[in-house]
Amino acid sequence: MNKVLGVIAEYNPFHNGHLYHLTESKKAVNADYTVALMSGNFVQRGNTSLTNKWAKTEMALKNGIDLVIELPVIYSISSAENFARGNIKILNSLKIVDYLSFGSELCDVNILNEFAKVLYAEPKEYISILNHELGKGFSYPKARENALLMYLNDIRKYANILSSPNNILAIEYLKALKEQNSPITPLSIRRNKVDYNDTQIIDGFASATAIRKIALTNDVWNLRKAMPKTSFDIMYEELRSRKNCL
Repeated sequence: MNKVLGVIAEYNPFHNGHLYHLTESKKAVNADYTVALMSGNFVQRGNTSLTNKWAKTEMALKNGIDLVIELPVIYSISSAENFARGNIKILNSLKIVDYLSFGSELCDVNILNEFAKVLYAEPKEYISILNHELGKGFSYPKARENALLMYLNDIRKYANILSSPNNILAIEYLKALKEQNSPITPLSIRRNKVDYNDTQIIDGFASATAIRKIALTNDVWNLRKAMPKTSFDIMYEELRSRKNCL
């Protein structure tokens, strides 16, 4: 029976880190096919994608994705919680996806799942701690982080997990899987070489944030180093066509 891997992505743009994640995910589950649920022209926080959705789709297809489905804008620009819920809802509705792979700084689904279980079940003790932290004037995200750490009561084990953006999103995916009673099996791949907001290129790996900054300075040499050739060629042509239109 064929195994289908699902990934959730912005691919803004598709870079070497994405290729690493995709390759490692396929190997981990021996996937026959891969479906990418991808943000279109608008991404999280309401930003406009550096490359248009057609270019991003072409990059994905030429680097090993078999099917690209556009994530509706209402989900793509939403909070992490609603972003995760929308994505899981769509992947479930396909009724073909066996695995969901996401990147995280921790890369331990079991530990991430301990946070997700609390957020899903909302035990009374946790809610009491959360309300107490909110009463101190903390923002909701900070109050939730404090409440989770106090409820789980193991600072050495859980410290810094909620300070990493991909860990937070991974926990929301796991929570959404529980909420929707999904049969999809989660898988986490550790980010390689660079973190979410790193600005340097290390051994051909750069964050999407760094790549977008490089692209805006027309630094073709460094852009080429951080992207698969197929992705670079597509992006280069798009950026060149924009310049010619100015």
